[in-house]
Amino acid sequence: MKSADIRQAFLSYFEERGHSIVPSSSLVPDNDPTLLFTNAGMVPFKDVFLGRDPRPYVRATSAQRCVRAGGKHNDLDNVGYTARHHTFFEMLGNFSFGDYFKRDAIHFAWNFLTEVLGLPREKLWVTVHVSDDEAERIWKDEVGIDPERFSRLDEDNFWQMGDTGPAGRVPRSSSTMAPRCGVDLPAAPRRTATATSRSGTWCSCSTTAMPPAT
Repeated sequence: MKSADIRQAFLSYFEERGHSIVPSSSLVPDNDPTLLFTNAGMVPFKDVFLGRDPRPYVRATSAQRCVRAGGKHNDLDNVGYTARHHTFFEMLGNFSFGDYFKRDAIHFAWNFLTEVLGLPREKLWVTVHVSDDEAERIWKDEVGIDPERFSRLDEDNFWQMGDTGPAGRVPRSSSTMAPRCGVDLPAAPRRTATATSRSGTWCSCSTTAMPPAT
């Protein structure tokens, strides 16, 4: 399957489930002095999550062009070292602005991976944040994930823009086999798992506030 096919399948899947397709924004963020480049799919929606930018939709999906070449989310050191890192990539995302929460996000992600893309369940791992009992119950009791292919992680399953701003616990599903690149990479086998899907849940919109400078 070509990357264009995956992109279209993803956008169509979520459009059929009530999401508005939002075109990719510029690689240089508008009105965001905290970033040099757009580095994640949620960047164009940051003000939406913070309640400063009302939109005419409560569900959105996008294929956002991203560059990670510095700062907190820097992939430069891993380019050529692992089979999965690039400086430029497209991040496929689905977003809910107060409309649905982790149960739907998890089921949406799992159904897309296993039913639309046809990835074998037995080759997928699922991780949740160490504190997220609810997500674990959904994965095990509703999705039926094999407990042997489930684990809890800490920082790897907590996403945040920076010291302040949107943040939240992020369930992830990963493939145990990364595609061959045609070259030998120095990465150890344990580092070749590909982060296939992050069914991110924003826990409303967790934010932290820094005290004003004095």
